[in-house]
Amino acid sequence: MEHKYNLLIKILDKLRSEAPDSYKTYLPDITNVDAINKARSLAFIHLLLKVRFGIPDFIDRHKLITDGTQDGGLDAYLIDPEQKRLFLIQSKFRTTEKNFHSKSIEPEEILKMEVTRITKGELNDSNGVPYNDKIKAFQTELRKIRDIAKYDFFVLFLGNVSKLNDEQIRRLIDNCNYEIYDHSKAYNNLIFPLTTGTHFDPEEIIIRLELAQKEIPRLKQIIDTDFGRFNLTAIFVPTKEIGKMMSKYKNAILKYNPRNFLALKKKSVNEQIKKSITEREKNNFALLNNGITILSQNINITESTGKTNEGQLILTKPQILNGGQTAYTLSTIYEDYKNKEENPLSLKEVLIKVITPIEASENIDMKFIELISNATNQQNEVSEADRRSNHEIQISLQGKIFQDFGYLYERKTGEFHDGINEGYIDQEIVIDRLAFIKTYKAYLGEPAAARRTSESVFFQEDYFYQLFKGTEKYHEMFFAYILFTEMEKIESSFNKKQDTIDIYGYSLIYGKWAVIASIGLSNPIVPNETEKIIELATKLVTDKLSIWKTFDAFAKGKNKETKYFKGDRANFELYYKVNLIDEDLKEFFLK
Repeated sequence: MEHKYNLLIKILDKLRSEAPDSYKTYLPDITNVDAINKARSLAFIHLLLKVRFGIPDFIDRHKLITDGTQDGGLDAYLIDPEQKRLFLIQSKFRTTEKNFHSKSIEPEEILKMEVTRITKGELNDSNGVPYNDKIKAFQTELRKIRDIAKYDFFVLFLGNVSKLNDEQIRRLIDNCNYEIYDHSKAYNNLIFPLTTGTHFDPEEIIIRLELAQKEIPRLKQIIDTDFGRFNLTAIFVPTKEIGKMMSKYKNAILKYNPRNFLALKKKSVNEQIKKSITEREKNNFALLNNGITILSQNINITESTGKTNEGQLILTKPQILNGGQTAYTLSTIYEDYKNKEENPLSLKEVLIKVITPIEASENIDMKFIELISNATNQQNEVSEADRRSNHEIQISLQGKIFQDFGYLYERKTGEFHDGINEGYIDQEIVIDRLAFIKTYKAYLGEPAAARRTSESVFFQEDYFYQLFKGTEKYHEMFFAYILFTEMEKIESSFNKKQDTIDIYGYSLIYGKWAVIASIGLSNPIVPNETEKIIELATKLVTDKLSIWKTFDAFAKGKNKETKYFKGDRANFELYYKVNLIDEDLKEFFLK
């Protein structure tokens, strides 16, 4: 768990480093522990505002923070005019891992939150002392809202609230609705989405529609499938609206797509799509492009917006299944021309097909999602590894590995690029999916197959599911991967290949999978804590490498006069790829 808390601290320090130089509260002397902790507590609120509410700019977030003396127990706020919601935030950052995981916000602290007095515009707190200027600025913002009666009030606790039940909490906050981001939710719903670029997961997306040339704005039909009954709505929408949507939400609306935002960027087809819209003045694109398929929990279309020839399309929790390439390209054009008078997206449309379940609460079979996602996306070949990326085993593995060990299993190509690029995470905690599957194959006693088998074979459906029948052994899987990374660290400390061979034989050059297999043969008891797993891996790798030259000599002697070891010639590179190594390891290490 320490790994995750350290990741939190790294992210908070990165967020506070975004502050302009004049914002000294966020950038204190590193030797001033109390000031650093204060800065991190503010950055903790920034984390919530950035991820939960999608506010990317530091100054915009800072303006919403009211924390300080005479704040009426309110640390920050957020007014959401689209959803008609007002969020009142109380935050409590803990400066140690132990307290962050276990210490609760006290009832007395919640009682200090004077929700009613503040929102009614009272200038003084219950003791008659004036509120600070930030609270008064918030009250000014509230007075500007003409339809405030339509707003729902939510209190959002950023910290553990474990000493009170629901009735007691509501009594303390004037019966408001509330959300709690305890330590677990902070890790899973704030930190993890930030690393993958899936933060600001939209509850609803509102898309403006042009109705001037539409006799009937939409086609709607119920479709019967092997996975249930669904509504299918087809409608042409402005390309600018799709570009704007993709630019804002990126990976958050690509969760079910086999590719993410970064992977879409690398495809050559983007240039062809771009030319088909930027080099034509007419709306050819509407007919020439295959369109975008979106899965949405619900859909609403209205033609009554108060504006002539304009409607609205409202999608609930939308996800792009197909046409991600088109949406990505439209987003790049949108960003290129956002502040220019001439925009090639103007007056051009793209067909979108929206799939919604008949019952909004119905759980949709992931096989159905995968079927649609893989079947109709023919613009570029999707790798076998990416086809498996959204399978429940992969999703479960990713969640469990992060939850227990604080490492990030990359099930989708480039999934953590944003987190690395922004400096939130280090590359060393990102698990390469191919190395992960190879190390587990080796750990189960098949090092030759692990070394010679390609990614496309490993991630073929039958092969993959045979190896990963479930996630019960994820501790062993993670341990096997850590064995591999420990050997990579040792190998990187050498400048010359020959120096490595002189000390450790051919173990690090060709035999990493064999070393992992030799450790797997002993069936070690894998601890639960990340640090202890790394400690055990380091010890076992060191022990095995210390005798590996002896194993190489054993293998050479046993297999002399074969094509691998003929006379004075030794071909260890080939030897470590064939099944002989599997049996030789058992004979040598189990004798």
